[in-house]
Amino acid sequence: MELCTKCGKKEVFLDGLCKECYLNKNPLLVSFKPIKLLICFCCHKYFAKGKWSSFNKLEDLIKNIVQKRIIFNDNVKISSFKIKPTIPRYKEGPNVKIDVESLLTVSGIYPGKKKPIKEEYVLPIKVIFILCPRCSRHKSGYFEGILQLRDVDKEVIDYAVVEAKKQKQRGIFITKKLKVRNGFDIYLTKRRYIHEIAKELLDKFGGEIKASKKLFSRDKLRSKDIYRVNVLFRQSKFRKGDILNIDGELFKVKNIDRNLTIINIKTGKKTLIMPKHLKVKAAEEIKGTIVSKVFPSIEVLHPETFQSVKPANTIKEKMKINQNVKVVVSDGGVWLVD
Repeated sequence: MELCTKCGKKEVFLDGLCKECYLNKNPLLVSFKPIKLLICFCCHKYFAKGKWSSFNKLEDLIKNIVQKRIIFNDNVKISSFKIKPTIPRYKEGPNVKIDVESLLTVSGIYPGKKKPIKEEYVLPIKVIFILCPRCSRHKSGYFEGILQLRDVDKEVIDYAVVEAKKQKQRGIFITKKLKVRNGFDIYLTKRRYIHEIAKELLDKFGGEIKASKKLFSRDKLRSKDIYRVNVLFRQSKFRKGDILNIDGELFKVKNIDRNLTIINIKTGKKTLIMPKHLKVKAAEEIKGTIVSKVFPSIEVLHPETFQSVKPANTIKEKMKINQNVKVVVSDGGVWLVD
């Protein structure tokens, strides 16, 4: 009967050693580098290989990192392995540390053997919650410029704030909102984004933008001046759908950006015009009425006299009796607005 050359047990597994002694000398897992996992509790990114990256679930992140750190025995055919982290209850916050244990269950077939050997290992991972550099700047009130909103609707302010909050993953944050005369100041952490959102506001709401910069500090390492920027957005006084009276003719505002796209209600002709060149006499408000007649020509009820009258213009849409329509009353005439 063969004896284990190390412990004397009446059993030999491989190389003159019993199973226990052999596995102690030749484990399935030969190396596991300790893991210290840094996670930003603000933006929920983790630090690895010199950069901060996004992740979904902490459990999946730990599994992925553990899998990359484990080194199995080259002489063994690994048939399967499973990683199961046990994460204690915790509350995220500055310098919160949690100890995670990952149970590694691995099976492998040693040379000359048919049945797989199964082993379990408990692998420790320390998770530390901190602030990444980007979020640290956000929390400290750091800003690179101000978006100055002047003479704007609440819709504009809400849009700017909501869009800025979507930029968290880009390291863009609102560090302060300040109500000022005729508007709002929004302090942001990225200069480039301030120009970006101002252009979005211009394209969506129309108006004008003006930018200026002010020397803030100097980067001595790169010998470069660092500026803070102020970008002012002033909303157009016109709105999409407005009816304008220009030199006695009625126009509907079709689109607004840097310029106005307007359509002549009478001719249907489209024109592009700069708002600052407009001398506008305000038209009467848009009113609702109904179609009173369709043959031999279209007539509508005058919204003020309630008489059936023929509109001063026509539109392509086919009308029906009692159909609701929008009109403008100007210079005694009734104009259809589609």
